[in-house]
Amino acid sequence: MITILETERLYLRAFIYEDAMHLYDMNNDPDVIKFTGDSAFKDLKEAQDFISEYIGLRTIKTTKDSSKESLARYAVIRKEDNAFLGWCGLKLHKDKGAVDIGFRFYKQYWKQGYATESTRGCIAYAFLNLQLPFIIAHAHVDNLQSRKVLEKCSMNEIEKINYDNNPSILYRLDNEDYSLREIDAQDTWPVRHPVLRAGRPLEDVYMEADEKATTFHLGMYHHNKIVGVASFMGDTYEEFTGVQTRLRGMAVLPEYRNKGIAAQILNKGEEILKERKRNILWFNARTVALDFYKNLGYKMIGEEFDIPQVGPHVRMKKDLL
Repeated sequence: MITILETERLYLRAFIYEDAMHLYDMNNDPDVIKFTGDSAFKDLKEAQDFISEYIGLRTIKTTKDSSKESLARYAVIRKEDNAFLGWCGLKLHKDKGAVDIGFRFYKQYWKQGYATESTRGCIAYAFLNLQLPFIIAHAHVDNLQSRKVLEKCSMNEIEKINYDNNPSILYRLDNEDYSLREIDAQDTWPVRHPVLRAGRPLEDVYMEADEKATTFHLGMYHHNKIVGVASFMGDTYEEFTGVQTRLRGMAVLPEYRNKGIAAQILNKGEEILKERKRNILWFNARTVALDFYKNLGYKMIGEEFDIPQVGPHVRMKKDLL
């Protein structure tokens, strides 16, 4: 049994096969799944197959990372009697470049503070152990109890959205240990060099447009350490029209990936460009990052091509205005 974290009354652990019965029972209660968009398991075997697959995927992830610290939903257990109360935990949404927090409990344990206590524990774990820069949550507009839990945990209501075909509220909480700001060109080098020009001379990270008046650079800091960067440069591609900007030098240190940092940097860059009335952002994307950019609304233009000493790329663009 792997214990992930503890709170005053609870401990959260990784799921085990025997938890299938609890998932089956919880999802068979219409009140429990009323606002979730989920369906009841058709039988216990379906729940057992689900949890077997989930445990298998988490085992592969944990082994790969050589760490028990990973994004997952966890079983919530009461310390005094080891009762299974429900689950709470984290989930990576690659399409959003964000990690969400969610929870579900047996109805008999509602309104006893367990959801709030476990959610606060998961938030602390997300920020201190996993070093996530922010987390999000979704709650059906009519799910007043879940919304109350999120607000008790200091999560901020952002906007109304459609989530899993349900009218929902998007919540967000930022990790105060992170800050995103404009930086000088040379400030990008501690990330550009190891990520984009590993094994090459430091001067190879320099770009001719780094110091131009139309260029700006963004850096994400964790405490005082720069962990992610991107540069936005006035540049034109002949097949595009409008006021163009080129994204270059997008990079995040390996230990800080899959935390939503790149998406945050890119979204901030887009905001600045819109304010400056620049209507097209384009770039040459590494093929390994294609899905990331597509999920953020960028489109492929033309065929794949190779950049010497760097590798295969495709051109991508997004209309900002």
